[in-house]
Amino acid sequence: MTPAVFDPVCLRRPLMLQGVPLEARLCRPGEPGYHDAAAFARRRYRASYGARPRITAPTLMALNDPFGQPRAVAALTPAAGRRLFLEQYLDTPLEEAVSALAGTPVARHRLLEVASLAADGSGAGRLLFIALTALLPSLGVDWIAFTATVQVRNMFARLGLAPVCLAPADPARLRGDAGRWGDYYRHDPRVMAGYVPPGHHVLSRAGWLHPAPGYGDPEVRHDVVA
Repeated sequence: MTPAVFDPVCLRRPLMLQGVPLEARLCRPGEPGYHDAAAFARRRYRASYGARPRITAPTLMALNDPFGQPRAVAALTPAAGRRLFLEQYLDTPLEEAVSALAGTPVARHRLLEVASLAADGSGAGRLLFIALTALLPSLGVDWIAFTATVQVRNMFARLGLAPVCLAPADPARLRGDAGRWGDYYRHDPRVMAGYVPPGHHVLSRAGWLHPAPGYGDPEVRHDVVA
C-alpha cells in the first residue's frame, strides 16, 4: 500500500479551525514535515498522559496551519507484511478479528492501523478524521483499526461515526513497554475497528466529502464483536 498524495478536491469544503485554514499533509521518515509531526504527537502525549510513545510509522498525516505548524497528527501503518502495535491487545491477528466482525473474510492488505492520534483540541481531531476518511479510498483501505480513549470515542460519536470495540487495551499485554505510557491507561482505551464506506457515506451526507463511487457496500454486520 503506497500512501497517496492528499488531494484536497476530495473535500467539499475547506478544513477550518476557528477561522484558520488547515492543510492536510502526508510524510514519510526523512521527508520534510515528518520530524515536526512526530515531535508534535510526542509533546501532546507527554502533556496529556505523561507518555513517551515511540513513533516509527511509515507515514504520518498532519493537519498544518498556515505557518506550517502541526495542529493534529495521526500515524498510518498498513497491516500487510508487519505485526501491528495494537495486535498485542488481541487474541487473534487483526484480519481474523475484523473478519469475525464483518461476517465475511477481510484480507490483511485492506487494513490500516491509525495510531499516535494527537490534536490541539477536539475540533482539530475531528478535522483530522474527516481528512483521513477522504484519503482512505485512494489507499485501497476497507477497514481501519485504532486504540481510542473515551475522549476519542466521543469525538467519533460527534461526527456520527460508529466504530466497534474489538477488545480493551490491556497494558498487561504489552511486552515490557507499559512504563512508557504514563497514565494513558486510566482513560479507558479500547481497540476499535471501523468499516470505512459507511463512515465515508456519513461524512458525504454531512457535506464534508464528495461521494466515492464504487467504494464498496456501505452496509456491514456489526453484531459480531470480538
